[in-house]
Amino acid sequence: MSATPGLIVGSGYVKLGLQVVDSQAVDTPYGAASSPLLKAEIAGQPVLCIARHGEAQTIAPHEVNYRANVWALWEAGVRCCIGVNIVGAIAPDFEPGQLAIPDQLIDYTSGRQSSFGGTGGEVVHIEFSEPFDAELRGRLALALSACGQPVHHGIYGVTQGPRLETAAEIDRLERDGCAMVGMTAMPEAALARELGMAYAITALAVNHAAGRSPQGQSIHRQIDTNLELGRARLAALLERLIPDLAARTL
Repeated sequence: MSATPGLIVGSGYVKLGLQVVDSQAVDTPYGAASSPLLKAEIAGQPVLCIARHGEAQTIAPHEVNYRANVWALWEAGVRCCIGVNIVGAIAPDFEPGQLAIPDQLIDYTSGRQSSFGGTGGEVVHIEFSEPFDAELRGRLALALSACGQPVHHGIYGVTQGPRLETAAEIDRLERDGCAMVGMTAMPEAALARELGMAYAITALAVNHAAGRSPQGQSIHRQIDTNLELGRARLAALLERLIPDLAARTL
């Protein structure tokens, strides 16, 4: 098993401390991945990355070729993968600029290619009671705590996008128990499980979800304020986590 960890990130990956040393265009049985396979280093350790929205962030959440992205990493030897996701905070104690390690999810999306099986291939009914790998989540939590940051957990509600949610929709997600809302955790998590890839998410809150800002700030203004702070905290987390993942196998 390869000890090289994988990352699936959004745009702006250079600001996460990624030093890209090589890139390789990849094609898969499911089409082209969102970006080249980026061979990078974090804290001197190798890591393989895919930018899920493309290098220029031109791919909307519902348009991402999740199957190709996960397959490309798997084919390159990645057996443990961290999804880096931007979210809106719903839980009262989860503040913009902070990180969370979700332990559950609810999928509100539709129409996404969510399995490697079917359409003539073998149908796989994966066990998905716990959608994120427990050991990988534990390592994330330890690394986050070692950085002096609070460790938030909770349910990630996955919406279709690319538009942001209404306040009424966020009320519904809160009633369902969601602590955060984003657009990209599914079907990424399920596809990783189908392949047997250990997968967990570090979710960066950049805004209060719709109708939740205590100052009534617009969501885009909140994002502008909190994104750089959150990126610095995320970079610190990855610098501590990646050497640990590279030194051990799951």
